[in-house]
Amino acid sequence: MAFAVRVLPQVCFVGRQFPEVWDRLLRYLSYAFICGIISVTLFMSGACFEKEAAPFRALALAVTIVIAHRTNSAVIGMLTGMILVLLSSWVR
Repeated sequence: MAFAVRVLPQVCFVGRQFPEVWDRLLRYLSYAFICGIISVTLFMSGACFEKEAAPFRALALAVTIVIAHRTNSAVIGMLTGMILVLLSSWVR
């Protein structure tokens, strides 16, 4: 769905330039969808909130955001977050 939000306007309006504001909105809207999916799966297990793991996962999420921002790469941030969540589950 996140990919469709970015691609669909480009396919429907081939050859047209979007204003900078719309281009930025479409770029960050796809990231917002991905973050929404990650946040639900990060803190929930089935229909239950995992309160014991929430502090560790919130810390991993914060570190992930900082790494992604500093490296300007969402992929590196997501890989870092995945590794931190796996490590925190092994430590507990």
